[in-house]
Amino acid sequence: MKIGICGSGVGGLSTAIGLLSLGHEVAVFERAPDTRTTGAGFNLWPNAGRAIYGLGLKEQYRDISVQLDRYIELDTEGNELFSTDTSHWPKTYGAPAVGLFRPELARMLSDAVGLENIRFDHDVVSVENAGDKAICYFSNGNSYEADVLIGADGINSHVREQLIGGVTFRPNELYAYRFRSVIDLSDIDVDPAAQTGFYAREGWLSFIPIGKGKAYWFGSVSGAESFDDFIDFFSSWTKTPIPETLRNTPAELLVQSPLQDVDGIPYKWTHGRIVLIGDAAHPMMPDMAQGASQTFVDALAIRDAFAETDSAEEALVAFERRRHEVAKAVVKISQKGLFLGPYNVDPLAIRYQNEIEPLTALRDRI
Repeated sequence: MKIGICGSGVGGLSTAIGLLSLGHEVAVFERAPDTRTTGAGFNLWPNAGRAIYGLGLKEQYRDISVQLDRYIELDTEGNELFSTDTSHWPKTYGAPAVGLFRPELARMLSDAVGLENIRFDHDVVSVENAGDKAICYFSNGNSYEADVLIGADGINSHVREQLIGGVTFRPNELYAYRFRSVIDLSDIDVDPAAQTGFYAREGWLSFIPIGKGKAYWFGSVSGAESFDDFIDFFSSWTKTPIPETLRNTPAELLVQSPLQDVDGIPYKWTHGRIVLIGDAAHPMMPDMAQGASQTFVDALAIRDAFAETDSAEEALVAFERRRHEVAKAVVKISQKGLFLGPYNVDPLAIRYQNEIEPLTALRDRI
């Protein structure tokens, strides 16, 4: 089967890996001129790990990731509020929670797909169904006709806009932005095998080890519209490593992302021979760190669906049936904010155990 994938992020590349393993002809189209290896860190959960293992990348994933054995929550004075032991998760859930460096993940996935299967400088303009085919048109004047087209082009998906006219986003009620960067792990006094977070009701910041002597920090502050606002909020937290970390963060390594919430996810992902996956299908707030994890689950699910039938229509229907309700539930879970926030939710690792893992049973019933 000839399959085109729009987008070479986590979703596009992991989906390509699964479909290539089944012997399909797969082309990944990317608007950028080369492989995207910039960015900060990732926190991936056991559900992502199981999917990555299922795609045949277990050893490569272990080589680039750091197992998180603890999740630690501290207050503004550095006093422990809560701690969760996650060292048993590989045995309990089949994979660990990990931290890793985003460029390393991109390289791992690109190497598995093969650069010969990725076509750069291909920005999607439009898509259409044409009987038993689907066609994608690009801004460079090229087009691609396939048996199936997969929209893996992210939260602001052009493919989704073509199919359903977009989704409605609204500013997040708690935080306008998330700030993040990468620093040397040796420069901060935190547990090298834990996610360590510092929390107050109005703002928070967490550290995750991501390998090769690096750590990833990320956080949000209510009302902070700029990095200066963000720094100012934490200036009095002198018993934590945060003020010094922010002072030492090079401006060129800082990432500031707007936080927009979605009013529901697309009611339908499959339109003829075209399907949405990942953030294009279920954009979600990052507070449960499930965006990338759910995308890896999508990739394995679509691989499994195509492994079970020679019919493209049947495979797409089966994929959406297995994933839509689960992803919708995770979107809602991710809208509740974080520990010590206004919705009085549990710490992150506890919520993963109690709210995300039970959805595996829901998936299996569908």
